[in-house]
Amino acid sequence: MFTLGVASGDPTPDAVILWTRLALDPTAGDGSGAMPDEDVEIAWDLAADERFERVLASATVTARAADGHSVHVDATGLEAGTDHWYRFRLGDETSTVGRTRTLPTGAPERFSVAVVNCQMYESGAYGAYRHLADEDVDLVAHLGDYIYEYAGGEGEGRHSLPNRVLETLGDYRLRYASYRLDPDLAAAHARFPFVATWDDHEVANNYMGDTAPGDVDAEVVRARKAAAYRAWWENLPVRLDPPDGSDLAVYRAFDAGDLARLVLLDERQDAAEPPCRDAQSTGLDFGNCDEVEGEDRTRLGADQEAWLADQLATSTATWNLLGNPVVLAGVDGGSDTAAYYLDTWDGFPQARRRLIAQLAEVSNPVVLTGDYHAGMTLEVRADPFDQSSALVAPEFMAPPISSVLFPQDVSARTPQLLEQLNHHGYLVVDVTPDELTARFRVLDDVADPDTEISTASTWTVRAGDPEPTRA
Repeated sequence: MFTLGVASGDPTPDAVILWTRLALDPTAGDGSGAMPDEDVEIAWDLAADERFERVLASATVTARAADGHSVHVDATGLEAGTDHWYRFRLGDETSTVGRTRTLPTGAPERFSVAVVNCQMYESGAYGAYRHLADEDVDLVAHLGDYIYEYAGGEGEGRHSLPNRVLETLGDYRLRYASYRLDPDLAAAHARFPFVATWDDHEVANNYMGDTAPGDVDAEVVRARKAAAYRAWWENLPVRLDPPDGSDLAVYRAFDAGDLARLVLLDERQDAAEPPCRDAQSTGLDFGNCDEVEGEDRTRLGADQEAWLADQLATSTATWNLLGNPVVLAGVDGGSDTAAYYLDTWDGFPQARRRLIAQLAEVSNPVVLTGDYHAGMTLEVRADPFDQSSALVAPEFMAPPISSVLFPQDVSARTPQLLEQLNHHGYLVVDVTPDELTARFRVLDDVADPDTEISTASTWTVRAGDPEPTRA
């Protein structure tokens, strides 16, 4: 019954979300998990020790058929900055035991976050998650592309289900179940609390707002978003109400005492259509045109932009970490002339200037990014691509867990790029009151689930100085 494992997420100093999803047969073709169309009562326990000799809370919760038989238990009244263990029970069956951790309060001496993204099932094994489970981190931040919406394929190699492009709620439910059966991903979820936002592939490649590349009707995009958002909510341990159709506000912030504030953004749901899309024949939103510096296109939407302004203005944290799904500092992938990935912040220059100006007003901003399928260290400047403008923040881009690499060397036209790592893996960020350290952890071979891992590079940032320094 507990075939999809357990997970925890969205911790606060005194609470955490505990998750599981019931499935008799996770691979059932309609995405139902072969569960009956009725609600099921299950029990949950939370303890101060792994053997459950000191149980702190026990109760029952309803796994609703309407929610894909998933549950999101808000376990409250917990001690700050403390490990807890949890499990679920149904009859004679008991789930895997999960471990979680609440956020600290006061003045912690250290806080550590692992940053992950881009985990296409077909293009590599999850050896990165196997190694991540051995790290000493407080939290895992997933910055998007948790699933990919393409047909899963067949034949040799790894394949997710179903073997069709995802469109319906059943399709998306089955895809999440297919991914969550991976033992290394399941182990990472059972080991750490996750906080998650999304990028595009949770719905469709390069979707923005109610638009997608090609001649796609907005109603079709909204219907697909509604299915995808519901499945995302059902399958991740988030402290959010269920989506209302194609609307779900996923941006939120987490405080580790007065040491760090981590803000997670949503950069797809309310974004305007990127520039130049009508002029592109590839559907990749890559290129350049006069529209780029034309109208002021929203990236975050008015509500999220106002919320972010408040989060930055009211922060008293030493470090302000921005969980940013797509690259902010800018990447010029052109050869003789400029060419940008216009579904990133490069396609929204006015909105980007506003955000960078806000970052310039807070203490020690650091941008943590996903999406690009490479590891990068970049400089976020007041005027991107102008090295004479003020350095506002470092940007550390986490390498992909398993998705196909983008190995093109973009350094010739991207002067703010300090390093590009064409490897799979993840990023570990440690903060103390005096220093932030970013370690790029990279795999030897993404195709091998038993692959070795190493640290490709380490960068430090001193409090009060935005310049990243190679350690």
